[in-house]
Amino acid sequence: MIVVTATLLFVMLLFAPIYLKAEVYLYIEKLTAEVMVKCGFLRVFNEKISLLGKKLHCEGTVTTDVDLKSIDRKSSVDLLNCVTMEKLFLSVRNNLATLDIKRMMLENTVLSLATATACNLFHCQFFSECIGTTGENCVCARVLVNVSVAELSFCLLKQGVRKWKTRKSGK
Repeated sequence: MIVVTATLLFVMLLFAPIYLKAEVYLYIEKLTAEVMVKCGFLRVFNEKISLLGKKLHCEGTVTTDVDLKSIDRKSSVDLLNCVTMEKLFLSVRNNLATLDIKRMMLENTVLSLATATACNLFHCQFFSECIGTTGENCVCARVLVNVSVAELSFCLLKQGVRKWKTRKSGK
């Protein structure tokens, strides 16, 4: 009985979803982005990313420079396959001092159409708004995603096998 209970607890923890909340702030004029990911009350990831020429300068949890030419999409692991998006809230914030009403109306119309289309196509909740602020112009996104430990482990295992096969065939 104890073995069955322990096995059931292990399987439950293996397939239980882990919920992550991500906040992304895009400052288009400065070519920077701020990304913060939380799991409950724990901050998992906090990064400020800026574009400097042909490099991405990352500062925060991981401090590094990434050359955009060196990114190989075919050999990298695609972790987005094991992530399920639950909710997406998109907010376009315009500075009231430099606000053009026609642009704000156009942004609001485009956001409304995109939200309606996304709600019809995907099985998750989408929200959007276009507002005026006293701060900088930016695009904010709040995303709630979940990931299963089993799916993440299988995805990383598949990537490891793929890299092992390419190394073995290269020798």
